[in-house]
Amino acid sequence: MEMTIIEGKVLTDLFKRISSLQTKLDILYEKNGQNSKEWINNEEACMRLNLSKISIMNLRKRNLLPFTKLGGKIFYKLVDIEALLSSGYKSGGIKQNN
Repeated sequence: MEMTIIEGKVLTDLFKRISSLQTKLDILYEKNGQNSKEWINNEEACMRLNLSKISIMNLRKRNLLPFTKLGGKIFYKLVDIEALLSSGYKSGGIKQNN
């Protein structure tokens, strides 16, 4: 495992810049009538879809569920979860139109 040493001030400045970017993104989302807080993590998605982690991973692999991976964690937009549910989700699996 590689380690990097960083000064506390540099790390604090980095966190401030990230926070500033998040604020700017929130403003942009609001201007477009969207809510930037509409993301859920993998565990929440599993609960909403009533699927196991393996099943939801298979949906990702088959490109049936868009996702974002950030820092080793996986996140989904709620609108994508809703779209999946409305596109033919059944408790036994996903209906595919070929």
